[in-house]
Amino acid sequence: MLSLTMRRVAATTTTTTTTKTAAAIIMPSCLGTRARGMNATSLKTICRCGTTTRVALAGVKGQTYSRLGMDGFTDVTYNTAADLFLEHVENVLESVDSSAIEEVNLLSGVLSVETVSSGTFVLNKQAPNVQLWLSSPVSGPHHYDMVLPAGKDKVEGVNDVQWLADSDGHSLKEKLERELTETLGVEVKL
Repeated sequence: MLSLTMRRVAATTTTTTTTKTAAAIIMPSCLGTRARGMNATSLKTICRCGTTTRVALAGVKGQTYSRLGMDGFTDVTYNTAADLFLEHVENVLESVDSSAIEEVNLLSGVLSVETVSSGTFVLNKQAPNVQLWLSSPVSGPHHYDMVLPAGKDKVEGVNDVQWLADSDGHSLKEKLERELTETLGVEVKL
């Protein structure tokens, strides 16, 4: 378990005439002086770890595990779903006939897809957040929440789970298909 030394930081709010201390917030000391001079909004952004944007998932039916406070390291459902998805993407990409793929590698929950001209796609498990994270040379970083259909608590196949972005609710599967097809010059269907 990760242990951080914590320190108290005053969160401030700025108005047109004065600066007021809103509350004292406990912050990891590893942030050092970066927390000084920040307002309450920016401190909330730093303290966000482990949460997701509820607005992005407001219309999603089913269980969103990363909002239920589950422990990703021991949650069999999450680990099964994430491993199935990563292995599925690896298998599909290894069968794609494209000279634009330099290497596909899946190791310890991290899938890297090196392309000849565009850079490297990295898709990895983030068990503490119960998410998959994508780093794309096309669109940048994205975080995806695991969403099971309502009433389902067991994952048996790759299509039993949706991975939806915590920022705007877009599908990881659709984003990967679109960006990999564009980058590799051949259709990729996951």
